Amino acid sequence: MRVKYSESIEYKALNRLKTIRGSAILRKDFDDLGSYRQISRAINKLIEEKKLVKIGTGIYAKAYLSKYSSTPLIKNGTDSTLRVALKRLGIAYEPGSAEKEYNEGKTTQVPVRNIVRLKSRCRRRIGYKNSELIFEKNINAK
Repeated sequence: MRVKYSESIEYKALNRLKTIRGSAILRKDFDDLGSYRQISRAINKLIEEKKLVKIGTGIYAKAYLSKYSSTPLIKNGTDSTLRVALKRLGIAYEPGSAEKEYNEGKTTQVPVRNIVRLKSRCRRRIGYKNSELIFEKNINAK
C-alpha cells in the first residue's frame, strides 16, 4: 500500500496490521488511530489492496493473494481464523458433536464442516466466501 505521509491514518493502520499477531483483526484494534470515518477509509483501502478481507461485522482477517488467481485468501486457514475471531470477540464455544466424537475416537468419519456449539450468545454471521461458521442445531445461545 502506498501512502503519502508517514503520519497518515492509512500508514498507521498498515503498521498496526503488521504488529497484530493473529490472523483475526477486530475494528476496535484501530480505534485509537482516529475517528470512525477515518478508520473506515483506512480499512476499506486495506481491503482494496487485498491485505484484509471482511469476515463479519467489525471482523476482518489478514489476507494474501492466491498464486493462481487474483482472489485474496485468508492467512492461517479459514476455519481456524473463524474460531480465533470468536475467541477474540469473547464468545465461549466448544467443538461440535461430530468433531468431539472424532477426537475421542468414537467414529472414523472426519467432520467436514466448521461447526461449533456456543456457550454464550452470538447473533452474528461469521464467514468468508463459501466457508461459514455454523452453530450446532441453529442454537445461538445456551
